[in-house]
Amino acid sequence: MTTALAFGLAMADPVDVLAQPDVAGARADDTVYLVDGYLPRFSLKKAMNKRYGVAFDKLQTTILQRQMNGEALTCSTQILTEAHWLIQYTNETARIDRRLEDLRRSLNYPATRQRQAELQSPEDGSWGGCYEEWFLRVHASADPMKVLARQGGRPAHPLKFLEPVNTPQKVATYLRPLLVSQVQHNGRNHRKELNLMIAGLGQILFLPELAYMFDPSFPREEIAQGLRDFMDKEWQDPETGYWGPWYEIDGKIVKTEDLSITFHIASYRAGQIPRIREMVRTTLRIRDRRYPFGWHDRGTQNNHHAYDVVRLLRLGWPHMSDEEKANAWAEILIMMARARRLSMNTLAEFDASPYSSVDEAYYFGVSLFDELGYFRDSKRFWAFWPTWKPDDSEELRQKILANIERLGVRTPMMHEAKRKLLATD
Repeated sequence: MTTALAFGLAMADPVDVLAQPDVAGARADDTVYLVDGYLPRFSLKKAMNKRYGVAFDKLQTTILQRQMNGEALTCSTQILTEAHWLIQYTNETARIDRRLEDLRRSLNYPATRQRQAELQSPEDGSWGGCYEEWFLRVHASADPMKVLARQGGRPAHPLKFLEPVNTPQKVATYLRPLLVSQVQHNGRNHRKELNLMIAGLGQILFLPELAYMFDPSFPREEIAQGLRDFMDKEWQDPETGYWGPWYEIDGKIVKTEDLSITFHIASYRAGQIPRIREMVRTTLRIRDRRYPFGWHDRGTQNNHHAYDVVRLLRLGWPHMSDEEKANAWAEILIMMARARRLSMNTLAEFDASPYSSVDEAYYFGVSLFDELGYFRDSKRFWAFWPTWKPDDSEELRQKILANIERLGVRTPMMHEAKRKLLATD
């Protein structure tokens, strides 16, 4: 498979991490704090952030600054994303040290080598060549496939990377162990892997525009139905309509309601999910919780999470009571005002600090405004006055388009952001 090895990244060189506290004590301290008796907080995650936070933030800032100056840095961004996952969801210190060193080395790669990470692998047909983890490459493959579909193209190489999940049974066999994390036992939180696999595989299997890319012998619909069955019969909470990671804590299973995972499932199935009434009621109920178990992200404006909320409200709108619609309308106005005021400057440049890359900031920013109907009347599902529209919608659209052109970033995410800006009713 195409991994970081193909791009000459170090895979086993020891790294001397100076002036960083040891996490041996954190490994021994397996305390899990339950906020409100329900939301898990892990002492291990806090210790890992303490060890790596400063070094990671410095590398992320460097990448974002260089991207703002027009550098793509695709390979570096992929390694950064993988390192972030390792820090937030595992206790694999040796691997984190190695990947951070890979990241430092990658910052010296020429542009042509950085952009190699955008290409499809001739070995297994996946995208995301600077990722080591298979699930990250699955997730990274969905957007290039969508770009190809809109251009009427086909993958240059067979999609062999899907072989581990090429039957309904294999899908369930892969996902089932990820449902329950035993962080106290093994230091591994499966939430991110579960979420990104659902996001990547869900798009590849559920989006109708991608069907033609598969060989006729590939049982795409059967696999998709197997994934739906797993979601609906084994995983979805019948009381809340939500999906989320489960945790074994002191011998008990704690099930959570995850905004992002539920967004991915409901969105890529176009709202064709069971218990949608329960889902939208839960979405309104978890407003004050911290992400991923609610809307808020440490008190900051995050267009990614707001986009998830608005999409779920759109899908659930026909199933809401009048009181719920009024509540949702007020919340949408607040989110729109906050995004307009806090997520960009007066030049319509999106704040990239909450993200791994500049194209993510533009993709999620544009996606939120598009979902809100800021640029298109037909998408303003929530407005009680059909003739109302933002006064500056066209001016803002043109400014963002100009920023995208100026940056010159040609990734699938930026391509999708531009497509949404150019779409018309």
